[in-house]
This record gives sequence, C-alpha cells and structure tokens, in this order.
Amino acid sequence: MNVNHLVKHELNKRALEFEHKGDCAPTIMLSPRELSAMTYLAKGMTRAQAAHEMDISEHTLRVYIEAARHKLGALNTTHAVARALSHGLIIV
Repeated sequence: MNVNHLVKHELNKRALEFEHKGDCAPTIMLSPRELSAMTYLAKGMTRAQAAHEMDISEHTLRVYIEAARHKLGALNTTHAVARALSHGLIIV
C-alpha cells in the first residue's frame, strides 16, 4: 500500500465516523451516472480524471456529485462517498 492509498483510507475512515448507524435505513437510489461518479471519487480520482473517464465535462460531473450528495444526505463530497460505501451502493 502506498502512502496516498493510506491517506485516502484514513480520510474514508474519518468520514464514516460521522455516519449514524440505524437499524432501518431507508433505501437510497442513485442513478447509474451518480454511482459511477461516486465510485471514481472513492477510488481516489480527481474530478477532472473522473469526468474524463465518464467522457463528460467537470460541470456535468459536479451535477451528478451534488445530486448524489443530496440523496445521501451528506455534508460534503467526502461524506457522500463514505455514505455510499457504508450503504453498499459502491464497492471499491
């Protein structure tokens, strides 16, 4: 594991600390593009890299990220990625 990967893991761990675990969590539905955006970010890609992989503009990527963040009830993008991971919506 390289240092960059360890830092990302630690940030993810810290973001998950904000998560409140509940027995009856509502089902969260993200679109395929929102899931792709969250997955690329979870893998440590920058927004520019994720947009390139998805063959979309960074502006469009931001729209997908913000929509996912809203659906996940996240405070920021890192929190959204952590919530998507903890809900099993994305797997890295």
